[in-house]
Amino acid sequence: MQIRRAALALIVAGTLAACGGAPSSPKALSLDRSKTEFEQVGIDETRDDVTALVATATRLGAQLAARDTRAASTAVSPWSVLSLLGMLRAGAEGETAAQLDGAGLGAAKDLPRAMAALTGQTAQWAGDPGTVPATSPPASPLFQSQVALLTAKEPEDRRVRPAYLDALSASYGTGVYPVDFRQDVGEPLGEWVAVNTGSTLTSAPLKTGSDTRLAAVSTAYLAAAWRFPFDAARTRPSPFTAADGAVVDPPTLRGTVPARVAAGEGFSALQLDYGTTLALQIVLPAPGTPVADAASEGRFTAARIALAAAPSVPHEVSLPKWRSTSWTPLVDPLRDAGLTGLFAGPGLDGIAPGSPTVADARAAAVFTVGEKGTASDTATATAPETDPGPAPFAVDRAFAYAVVDTATGLPLIMGTVDRPGS
Repeated sequence: MQIRRAALALIVAGTLAACGGAPSSPKALSLDRSKTEFEQVGIDETRDDVTALVATATRLGAQLAARDTRAASTAVSPWSVLSLLGMLRAGAEGETAAQLDGAGLGAAKDLPRAMAALTGQTAQWAGDPGTVPATSPPASPLFQSQVALLTAKEPEDRRVRPAYLDALSASYGTGVYPVDFRQDVGEPLGEWVAVNTGSTLTSAPLKTGSDTRLAAVSTAYLAAAWRFPFDAARTRPSPFTAADGAVVDPPTLRGTVPARVAAGEGFSALQLDYGTTLALQIVLPAPGTPVADAASEGRFTAARIALAAAPSVPHEVSLPKWRSTSWTPLVDPLRDAGLTGLFAGPGLDGIAPGSPTVADARAAAVFTVGEKGTASDTATATAPETDPGPAPFAVDRAFAYAVVDTATGLPLIMGTVDRPGS
């Protein structure tokens, strides 16, 4: 399948053309959106609520990042998942609403305004992943996060409520994608995913059927150059201990670069800056400590707070290169978190009459670490070997990581790395 680079404009306009297929397949995913304008809300206007939602996003990310213990690496976007849950909360009532509030959305006194503020904050990095050269991440970060809420085309008395579309437009700047679930939605949805992940992923493993009324897919893609890039001439294999004790030798970045370093009970942490306010934070568990401990909400939060207080000074950093291209199933983790009403009833009557439930929901994330930054595996610098810096920091065993907006603390992507280079 060839993905057209101009396709992102079609998404923004509300229509994405599919690229061929059987005549019975849907020809497009068309966005059904209210004419209500997006509500511009500054972060400082709702700072307490934003802080509460950052904690909720961190908790969600921690629960999802280390869930697949067999993966060489994982990646999930807590922000994308939080956006999906916020969109579902706008259509929830009664028990379903109470469950979502209990899962952390209720910590915000004015959830719609707080989500609008975070939506506006992340929109500053939005762009077309298809424009990013494979070997040259942009100096200004590009973070593309999208949620496709698929709704069944219904008789008029069961269609999505206009008030719900107003709520989505006002707080999230989006709407829903009505589809005929009796037909195969895989091809147009696959192109939607490909456009939003720079053609890294071209399909969506979504399980739907003729009786499906709601399903959801989220995507997250980051491309950003390091503020202080690594020298490719110094990249070489280095020993790295996986969670099961096996030793592998992944290609490892080495360089004396300005970085923040901190330590806490059971972990040490490293921060490498991208442009603007984005940064990669590594949470390295103490020797003998499981990587799941480093990927816990408490460790991510403690690392973020400790790194914010640490100075940025030169360190001799060694960090393995890795790439994560992950599909994360959401139904079971969200059920385990107590959100049963989304999937088995009482459902979401505020979205449409008849209280539809979510048949399936999955989150995609694409994340790469190389010498130049994210979305790059190569670099062209050929500087000679330099002497070690005064303070070494070696990432030489299984670890957890987060890409964080340091202005708000919001985690955009979180995950674990067990066998880099696999």
